[in-house]
Amino acid sequence: MINSLLKEFVDFTYGVGRAKRNYLIANPNEIILAADGSKSIMTNGSQTITKGIDWVTSQRAVVILTDKRIKSGKWDIPLEKVEQAQLLKIGSLFGSGQVLKIQTKDNEYYQFGMQLNPDWTNQQSLPLTLEKGEVKYSFFSIVVRVVAVAYLIYWLIERIK
Repeated sequence: MINSLLKEFVDFTYGVGRAKRNYLIANPNEIILAADGSKSIMTNGSQTITKGIDWVTSQRAVVILTDKRIKSGKWDIPLEKVEQAQLLKIGSLFGSGQVLKIQTKDNEYYQFGMQLNPDWTNQQSLPLTLEKGEVKYSFFSIVVRVVAVAYLIYWLIERIK
């Protein structure tokens, strides 16, 4: 229930329906298999999923999987250039999500973080390795959380005085 509500909210916020319509108008010979609002990064090599500064500055766009390509913002990845694709299911405090990890034959590495969507596992055009993922915390992420908690405690103490 919470997963579907979050997906609907993210889809609305990112304008997924509009992006799909516009994509089909511009590319009438392609079939959209899956589409989601996504935070996306390029990485150096096949990295583990880590909360950190890369995700703060990540590309935010609709990721569209068609029968010919993966398109997200400025990135256009033809399916024939995909060397390896993994879909990692992750859990969080606010429901489940997934991260699509792509390695191309040109040794480019992408990660697309999105809400849980069965369209990705039901499609047949992009062979996926399905895994249970775990998000690790970077040093930056830990420092930001410690500072936020410290400020919250300070604010509460000042309000009580």
